[in-house]
Amino acid sequence: MASDAKIICFRHCCSKSIFCKNVPKICPICRSCVVDYIIEPFLVPYPYSNAKYEPTSIVVRPSEGTFLNDYHIADDLHIGITNSDGIVFEYDKEGLIVNDCAKWTNCIAINIIPSSWENHWNETLKLILKDTKWKSENYHEMTMNCFNFVVEFINNLQYMNVNFVNKETMCDKLILPKLQDAIKYNSLFKQLKSTEFFIS
Repeated sequence: MASDAKIICFRHCCSKSIFCKNVPKICPICRSCVVDYIIEPFLVPYPYSNAKYEPTSIVVRPSEGTFLNDYHIADDLHIGITNSDGIVFEYDKEGLIVNDCAKWTNCIAINIIPSSWENHWNETLKLILKDTKWKSENYHEMTMNCFNFVVEFINNLQYMNVNFVNKETMCDKLILPKLQDAIKYNSLFKQLKSTEFFIS
């Protein structure tokens, strides 16, 4: 995380949370000197990570730009899979793409398996990569895209009861909860670009 992306939260004199980049000497609510806290300052968890440090994960990023600076809720998302070495596999109009690292440095990573499943994850990924259906000529923006690729992988993995009827179900159950956390973080980040504090 870049230092300018950090957000600190604390409570000083009441139940309201104060979000800021740097803890102030004077409380913006009660205007007294900050000596002690109701809740000590802590870093708000950063929702993004570099895919190469997220082995055996489903990874999500905006199709264009970055989550923190460019993303709006109506924008398209792109999705991929990392193996146990953090190598990203994705499918788009170019066909299968392996480890386009630079585009995956700020993504949402979703882990759905325990470490004991790593080998099976890798083997399932190898099998899906051999399937000729994932050629560029079969790509279709609506019916044969990166989300279809990931849904098929997850369903072939057969881990516990994690499988999805379609892309919409996967988005609702797997991606949306993480995306909501990210959007809240983005909102705070944008607020703190124009003001020193945000009180909630």
